[in-house]
Amino acid sequence: MITKRAEPRISVNKLGEYIISKAARQRSILYGQKFPPDYVTPFYEDAGEAISLFIAGAMERPSILESRIKLLEQAPANTTWQQRRAIGNIEAIETFMGMIDALDLSGVECRLGSNSPPRLSIRNVEVSVRPEVILSRPAAKGGAAIGALKLHFPKTNPLSEDAAGYISAIATRFCDDFLSDDGAPDSRLCFVVDLASERVYPGVKSVRQRLKDAEAACEQIFNLWDTIKEE
Repeated sequence: MITKRAEPRISVNKLGEYIISKAARQRSILYGQKFPPDYVTPFYEDAGEAISLFIAGAMERPSILESRIKLLEQAPANTTWQQRRAIGNIEAIETFMGMIDALDLSGVECRLGSNSPPRLSIRNVEVSVRPEVILSRPAAKGGAAIGALKLHFPKTNPLSEDAAGYISAIATRFCDDFLSDDGAPDSRLCFVVDLASERVYPGVKSVRQRLKDAEAACEQIFNLWDTIKEE
């Protein structure tokens, strides 16, 4: 079953990829965002939840990851999709376990992000950021600095450094719009963890030009949305 989204909407991960892609791939991304199959959204739900819980727990309890793997191994898989989903989530968790040393969160406090956070509105396009983990640390001039960590899973579309940079910048905008009561947004705390490329991308230091590029991309998405037809 395919859902149709009437109004322009895109996830932050797909927006980061969209900005650096050529026209044919851009239209493919928009098609997937306008007509998302019901089975796609929750595919990596188990891996995302386990990894988020582990990070929010100061990365001190690997049993969180190990237990989820065992649950997935023991869960009944009655369809091919369920089998693929279980295997994909196990592989994602195991991949992350090999990346833990690359994620340096020393001196950073972590908490789970909201399950239903507000969406950013960029040039009439709703951008779903939905940070998996909120990060904070003492700011140099007092108070707290705040950031947001994003996970990315699909193996077929690993993130480039440029795409991850755009995701980090947009996550910083999310912090500025919705989390400023908790501290001053700090782009350096907006990490992107890409399971597909097995890379941890640190938060970018400069966001202004990246946000301008995101605005231009969203304006283009808004103008193209009605031209994307169901196949």
